Amino acid sequence: MDTSRYPTLIMLLVALVQGFCLLILHESIEFGFWPATSPTALYSLYAFVLICPTLFLLAVDEHNIKRLTLGAVGFSLLCSSLAYYTGLQVVPLPFADVEDLLFPFCFSTVLLTFKALMYLQVWANKEAFAYPKLFSYSWRNLLTFGVALVFTLVTWGVLMLWAGLFKVINVDFFYELFTEEWFYYPILSMALAFGIILIRSLTFIVDTIKRLQQALLKYLLVLLVFISLLFLIALPFTGLAPIWENGPGSYLILWMQACILFALNSVYQNDAEERPYGLLLHRFIYLGILLLPCYSALVFYGLTARIDQYGWSLSRYWGMIVWALLALFALGYVAGIIRQRDAWIRSLGKVNVSMGCVFMLVLIAINSPVLDLRKLTVQDQVARLSSGDITLEEIDIQYFERHLSKPGYDVIQQWKSDYKTTNPNFVVRLNRLYMSNEPLNSEDDKLLVLSNIECLNGCNAPTELLDQIYTDRSQNRWGLMNNKHMYLLEADPNDDGEMEYLLIQESINGFRSFYLYARVQQAWQSLTIQTLHPDENQPEVPLIESLGDLSIEYKTPKYKQMHIGEWTIDVSLRHNVKDDD
Repeated sequence: MDTSRYPTLIMLLVALVQGFCLLILHESIEFGFWPATSPTALYSLYAFVLICPTLFLLAVDEHNIKRLTLGAVGFSLLCSSLAYYTGLQVVPLPFADVEDLLFPFCFSTVLLTFKALMYLQVWANKEAFAYPKLFSYSWRNLLTFGVALVFTLVTWGVLMLWAGLFKVINVDFFYELFTEEWFYYPILSMALAFGIILIRSLTFIVDTIKRLQQALLKYLLVLLVFISLLFLIALPFTGLAPIWENGPGSYLILWMQACILFALNSVYQNDAEERPYGLLLHRFIYLGILLLPCYSALVFYGLTARIDQYGWSLSRYWGMIVWALLALFALGYVAGIIRQRDAWIRSLGKVNVSMGCVFMLVLIAINSPVLDLRKLTVQDQVARLSSGDITLEEIDIQYFERHLSKPGYDVIQQWKSDYKTTNPNFVVRLNRLYMSNEPLNSEDDKLLVLSNIECLNGCNAPTELLDQIYTDRSQNRWGLMNNKHMYLLEADPNDDGEMEYLLIQESINGFRSFYLYARVQQAWQSLTIQTLHPDENQPEVPLIESLGDLSIEYKTPKYKQMHIGEWTIDVSLRHNVKDDD
């Protein structure tokens, strides 16, 4: 093992500083001081602290310290600016779904960093941007970081074993020490750095693992191409409809394309004149590559059909972006096959190097204002609403709340203003977004809810009853969020001459809830009732049409209450019953 070519002390010092910086950021979240109080500052600092030292540890040596440091700092600042923009999307701060916002950002940033690192290494070492060199760096980085991460986890496990053994004999000092943030953040950062130094010093191990995966993927590539050809041959007999009827067919095809391209680039990675297969298998492989645009066409058809039907969403934007990237890779390879036939591998490196740059630019764009997918989704849904393709009841307002961050919040606030007069029920639903489980108590919200109640057959509801209905219904956030309309009917089920009121709440998904209100001790209360739903074989009709001008009919229960001593037994049927008595 030779570590002389690496600035070991500097690398360990960088790791130590990284550990303490992560500790400070953790403590700010734990105790609620800046930068945790500002998502923009917190995300920016986390991005820089995680990315810059890691790039330095994975790529530095004695000959490229200055250039690598300059490149690592510059790229980390770029990622910090993207994280800053992501932090701007955390609106409103107390109720924003941060996890749903951070996952795509973190995932895309990891991919961006992985791709950028190999280009940074070539630039820092003043080497040519040749594909074999880039590929070698990519696998070394991936394996080095992966093995070092395992080493770090094993180190943590050993410390926990140490603490657990002494805790068994009532010595809690080590457990309390090892589980303190100020201890494990620096220690684990140092362990990761030490693991990276060790693995980078044993390059022959990494190269051996790389050759092993190349040998395995050599056979898997043939299998993948065979499966893809078999699938294409089967399509004329099955038709295209089952692809989208039996699950996410478009995404499965994208996965198949991605696996083929990954295996292809893992097998054909060195000299353009070197052929891992014999001539027959070599031509079989590029026959499979020639047919990849057919799969791109299938995916494009499936995605556009869903977009025409439902409009754009985040998942469909991501699907289209992945489709476009894979299609460009495939078209580049096909162009090389058409021009150079059996020698098409010569063009593989040029396609991959250029497409690597395109891939990084796309990842930067989607995490910036240039190609904000959340904003584009909102614009498309608003356009569909304006054109009449969808109605207010068909809008999934919870999708805007959970997945579209600031653009979704902004349009919801705009809708509250636009539809306050023309569609108060829609505003009632919007008011239930971005809030805790506590009910709203504003008079404005109360007027909106009560304006949604329609008294049927000329009933005249007392003010106290309406107040109680608002109090009860506003307790159920989800009920009002999905509310379509509420109807009120006069009733006298106990035949005492005093009117009770039956409240019928209809949700946007067609579900109906029934509540009976009666005066109990001079106050209106909601009584617990059991609802027997209509016969499922009968055709579904709108609730207002089914009620019409019909009056309520009362039936004596088939089974009376039974009193045995102090016990009261109430018998009821809990399934749909057609009583012919």
